Amino acid sequence: MPDRRDRYYYLAKKDNYRSRAAFKLMELQTKYSLFHPGQYILEVGASPGGWTQIITSITGSTVIAVDVNQMEPMENVIFIRGRIEDPRTAEAIRSTMQEMGISSLQGIASDAMTHTSGKHDIDHASSYLICDSVMKTGTPLLDEGAFVILKQFYGDLTAQFINKWKNLFRSVHTTKVAASRDASSEVYIIFTGYLSRSST
Repeated sequence: MPDRRDRYYYLAKKDNYRSRAAFKLMELQTKYSLFHPGQYILEVGASPGGWTQIITSITGSTVIAVDVNQMEPMENVIFIRGRIEDPRTAEAIRSTMQEMGISSLQGIASDAMTHTSGKHDIDHASSYLICDSVMKTGTPLLDEGAFVILKQFYGDLTAQFINKWKNLFRSVHTTKVAASRDASSEVYIIFTGYLSRSST
């Protein structure tokens, strides 16, 4: 089995981050300045919590974290175990927001991905479906001006995905990050400036 450890793996251990993915989000934050104090964020694909650590440290607010895998408890995090495409997960998110006393979110951050098969077309299609589920579940919950970050394996459906959802936002960007492994086709799609339903 190949050794998946690299310098980001060791940096994560050194800096007490739960995963090397923390460095991906730090790079995105440096480039786009998406997170700010006081925001309420839905995080999808949160476990083990590398992104969550970064988000809570910047926003200072409670994060709603969703993942099919269990996540060790973390301060200022409400964890929901489930698949984002499951209607029960969507209902749990809405119920959690109601309990928190909030009616909308200022952002969605998704690093969610299925287990890879090693076949690009299959993995790309799976990532497309996850991203689409995140958007279907999450965009109705967004505050005007909110953002969405999504990880996707780049492929033929990426442009189709962007075209499907870009009209709900003022701008969209696609980028790679240095912390991604060299052989990976993963990209991050960033939608910014969510337009209220009344204006779309």
